[in-house]
Amino acid sequence: MSNTDNKAYTPMIQQYLTIKEDYADAIVFFRLGDFYEMFFDDAIIASRVLEITLTSKDAGAKIPMCGVPHHSVKPYIKKLIENGYKIAIAEQTSEPGKGLVTREVVRLITPGTVFEDDILESGSNNFIASLILQEEGYLLTYADISTGESFLLDSLNKNEVIDYIKSSLIKELIIPNESDTYLIEEMKKSNVYVTVYNEYNTHDNKWANLLLPSQKIGARHLSHYLSTTQKQPLNHLQTIKPEENNNYLKVDYRVLKQLEIVESNTNNPKTTVFYHLNNTKTAMGTRLLKHYLNHPLTDINILQKRYDLIEAFDKIILRSDILDILDNIYDVNRIIGKLSFNSINARDLEQLKITLKHIPKLKEILKAFGNKELDLLNDQILEHQELKDLLERSIIDNPPIQTKEGGMIKPNFNKDLDHLLNINEDSKEWLLNYENQEKERLGIKNLKVGYNRNFGYFIEISKMQALQVEDIHGYERRQTLTNSERYISKELKEQEDEILNAKERAIALEYEIFQSIKDEASKYIASLQELSSAIAKIDVFLSLKIASEKNNYVRPSINLTDRKTTIINGRHPVVEKFTDYIKNDIVIDESEIFLITGPNMSGKSTYMRMFALIIYLAQVGSFVPADSANIPIYDAIFTRIGSSDDLSGGKSTFMVEMVESNEALTFATKNSLILFDEIGRGTATYDGIALAQGMIEYIANEIKAQTLFSTHYHELTKLENLYSNITNLHVKAKEENGKMIFLHQVEKGASDRSYGIQVASLANLPKKLIKRSEEILNKLEGNKEEIEIDLFNYNIAEEKAIVNYTHEEVIKDINNLNIDKLTPIDAIVLLKNLQNKLKK
Repeated sequence: MSNTDNKAYTPMIQQYLTIKEDYADAIVFFRLGDFYEMFFDDAIIASRVLEITLTSKDAGAKIPMCGVPHHSVKPYIKKLIENGYKIAIAEQTSEPGKGLVTREVVRLITPGTVFEDDILESGSNNFIASLILQEEGYLLTYADISTGESFLLDSLNKNEVIDYIKSSLIKELIIPNESDTYLIEEMKKSNVYVTVYNEYNTHDNKWANLLLPSQKIGARHLSHYLSTTQKQPLNHLQTIKPEENNNYLKVDYRVLKQLEIVESNTNNPKTTVFYHLNNTKTAMGTRLLKHYLNHPLTDINILQKRYDLIEAFDKIILRSDILDILDNIYDVNRIIGKLSFNSINARDLEQLKITLKHIPKLKEILKAFGNKELDLLNDQILEHQELKDLLERSIIDNPPIQTKEGGMIKPNFNKDLDHLLNINEDSKEWLLNYENQEKERLGIKNLKVGYNRNFGYFIEISKMQALQVEDIHGYERRQTLTNSERYISKELKEQEDEILNAKERAIALEYEIFQSIKDEASKYIASLQELSSAIAKIDVFLSLKIASEKNNYVRPSINLTDRKTTIINGRHPVVEKFTDYIKNDIVIDESEIFLITGPNMSGKSTYMRMFALIIYLAQVGSFVPADSANIPIYDAIFTRIGSSDDLSGGKSTFMVEMVESNEALTFATKNSLILFDEIGRGTATYDGIALAQGMIEYIANEIKAQTLFSTHYHELTKLENLYSNITNLHVKAKEENGKMIFLHQVEKGASDRSYGIQVASLANLPKKLIKRSEEILNKLEGNKEEIEIDLFNYNIAEEKAIVNYTHEEVIKDINNLNIDKLTPIDAIVLLKNLQNKLKK
């Protein structure tokens, strides 16, 4: 709408439209007294999403309008954010008086910039990230502004970026341009809010102290966006921690989903690994445990230290005492965030006070363990005695949430405040004493002190006795009535001002005092963050210790001599909670491939997942579900388990299977773990057998990674005779009276048959159908031909494919490029990046 059109509306709506021009992509919450009002299209959208009444306003013309109360706005903000909308908060920034009140946007709320407790989930981070393409790959800089945690990864390829964003639960992505349509579409599919923003800070701050010069552009990009949208300094953001991508076990988002590490595939939290490890008591601990689970490691030293910390909590009584303390620890990081955002209230400070009150006892108990690892952790914990004393002296117990209505500060903390608070209590007594004093001074027995809303406090004397009042008495006539005169004295006037303004002044003074306490607390932001980090670690490793005892987990040992893995009586950490799960051993040599056969539902997939989860947990730094586990360090886990499709992306189940298999075959090394389940079942039988055999031979000859390959193609079991690194395993099952009994026990050797018809019988298919199927099977088995098993030499094979995987990625990048959205500088960087890919 043009400025000319705006003139048809009232000045207030013109003011709204001027603000809206700068925030066209946001819903403007326009403050009007006790409400936030929305107009025009914003009102139509908000009324629909928030399910509130859409009305209209006469503003020179009828316009759509809806509103929400400002004192209970958070649920409405949450709902709009969850539905993918931005919100611009336009507050009144001048006092009501003559003329139009000034209004300005004081904050832009987006999915990644929420910090309110009532909107965020306490046990999960809310990350916002900057993504910038550089010559050597993508630079990902991300932070949680509610907690101050900040991280950075660089030299990532596109798939790594997408997987990392999904697994780290990043809610909003800031990109400098819209040129990469594929990336944007992938983010939308994962409900990641994408913001295009191309401005940068021209200087660095302490936030970027640990970064290389090439890494600082991400910090400049993200910090400029955050300071612009939040319109205040973010002093609580912790120094960005550069993370080495090579220090992490490579697992893509599909692996995390298939193994149900943190998220359930059925929306049942009890099917996740996180649920069965989580005994944390604090929000900081819960978030850290999720972070560890989403970021398994390859660094042996860090893993050994984590195992040591779990073992350190060996004294049950002392553990119980720590759990009692952790029950009284509040979310220090988010309190600090609100402190930095100037949105903290007295209730938050009381929670900080309660937390600090328990720190000396926590340190005392940690010391009692007599463990060097806990002693090192204990050394990081400062008691913050001065801050605790200040909060104990100043903030009352159970204070109100509102900071501008008084009732927050303890008596005897501030004399002026005590005086103001006492005025109302003492005013009646003072007025009575003053009345008696004046009666005696003037000798007028029926003199009385009264109050009138229009005239305030007064001295009332009858007409006859008023003749005795002289100038020397210091009275000033205020009102003449039929039978009496009313006066005011200087002393009474002063007291009137004090009485009538005491409450207002007390509230204002309380707010000033609260601000000074808050400012003092702000000096401790860095050390409080260190305290929070230490508490989170205590909470996590105590939680893992409890989980290991509750679930009978053991400390894994890391094999540094060769790549043999030995797991005795391994168990699936989730499945064992729902069934009497059979324990299985896994003893697999370097480069060995397990070819696993057995009927459906017998437990092949569970066996494979069990192996993957034991490795995964060990490289998180957790104990594992087994009697013993000796494992090497793996660099990656690749899985293809379960069927799925991507019809919206034009990929069938079989195509998805091939794409996912290709990633493992392309990127796996001899130090990786590959899990392939029923490869080739989405096509014709001979095609499927050929592809499955080709993959097994390729892994055996070229990659030499430890692999578990389950299949129904029994023809493949003959590969064991041709390859020294292929071993047949089968899942035991037996047939009794025409019914299948699954034993879930994995043993060496090939399964004698698939038992497919028997499994179908368990599903209660019609008996006639089952009988006919048996007849057909007997005929097929009687006429089957041997499948040729030939040792294929990959070293002399001609590559018929002209384009390799990297070339395909480059072609895809170019194909998905929106050139109209690309600046010349961005184009040069992109070209250099593509060139570097081709040179690798």
